[in-house]
Amino acid sequence: MARATPYLASLDLGSTRTRLVIATPVPDRARWTVAGYGDVPSKGIRKGVVVSIEQAEETIRQCLTEAERMVGFGIDTLRASLSGLHVRSLNGHGVVAVSNRNRQITATDIQRVIEQASAVNLPADRGIVEVLPQEFVVDEQDGIGDPLGMLGMRLEVTVHIVTSPVTASQNIVTSANRLGIIVEDLTLGSLAAATATLTEEEREYGTAIVDIGGEITSLAVFQRGAVRHTAMFGIGGTHFTNDIAVGLRSSVPEAERIKQSFGCVFSPLLHPNERQEQLAVTASGGRSRMLSRQVLCEMLQPRAEEIFKEIQENLQKAGFEKKLSSGLVLTGGGSLLSGIPELAERMLDLPVRIGTPTGLDGISEELSHPEWATAIGLILSSIRPRANHHLRQRETSWRHWLAGIKSFFSSPNSAR
Repeated sequence: MARATPYLASLDLGSTRTRLVIATPVPDRARWTVAGYGDVPSKGIRKGVVVSIEQAEETIRQCLTEAERMVGFGIDTLRASLSGLHVRSLNGHGVVAVSNRNRQITATDIQRVIEQASAVNLPADRGIVEVLPQEFVVDEQDGIGDPLGMLGMRLEVTVHIVTSPVTASQNIVTSANRLGIIVEDLTLGSLAAATATLTEEEREYGTAIVDIGGEITSLAVFQRGAVRHTAMFGIGGTHFTNDIAVGLRSSVPEAERIKQSFGCVFSPLLHPNERQEQLAVTASGGRSRMLSRQVLCEMLQPRAEEIFKEIQENLQKAGFEKKLSSGLVLTGGGSLLSGIPELAERMLDLPVRIGTPTGLDGISEELSHPEWATAIGLILSSIRPRANHHLRQRETSWRHWLAGIKSFFSSPNSAR
């Protein structure tokens, strides 16, 4: 299929579902619209990590086919998300003297101070995926978002550094490259979801975004307009399903059906009549048994409490428990389970809302759900790069490798 129009594409390679979005520009307007999308079950992905290149490649192929059929042309570049317990983060600090004689801060000065802030010791098998400036200080004047052109003698910066094993990043890139697709950038999934769901006020006054995926729950804290903290937890929506399957001795598909149709994790939401409602469940061997919704809730609620207990402890340890004036925003498919927002409010004593993606034209009813926040956020990150995009510094080891792969697949002899 020949490409007829400009486009942007994103790939959210999740543990249970893989989603791909293609957006095209709206004529005569500085906006973009969703033109095509794909959504397929994931294979070869476990806890956010590619465990089978062949299966991951086939998953991307199926998703790509769905999206390209809708837009009517093929794509060869996209931006992909990164997640998993292997992703870690830390904050860095750098200080340099302004080099210009007239003491005007240049892009070179900004680049130097960010390079110093990101000069952290990492194991040989890990690389820096993103370096995100939080705040600049010019001659002890803090709270500066972009110091370019300002006058000063001393320039400081604090940054948030996201790291990942080099091989984990490379395996995502390789899975797409085998289809002739170039991965132009990798972005932490929770940060992409934040781009599609958080308001400027929420970013400024303190908000935690919690993305509940299939096997991983991600946390990102925003304050004063920048990301301050990120974390990953090895628990997600499939754990609820597995709890039902084990408790009822049913198949996983049957447990998933029961969860989606009748699951609730906060018993006060159930009307007295609903608590006694009897559900027919097909157990192993084809036998049928009855289960009350109250008992089902008692099976699911402890798992939900475990998620928010881990988040609460992580926020306490990071020093943000009392600094989230704008509360909590929930994204990911796991956030759709009935009672999740109410339980989070009770446990964390914070206002909680479900984050639905906005910012693009053409977001259909199917896409206006929290599980699409990451894929749509990746598109938005391409349209409107983070402020001070010239400040973003990338680690070079796997980027050089990526550049070599891009050159190979861009050659006339390579084909999907």
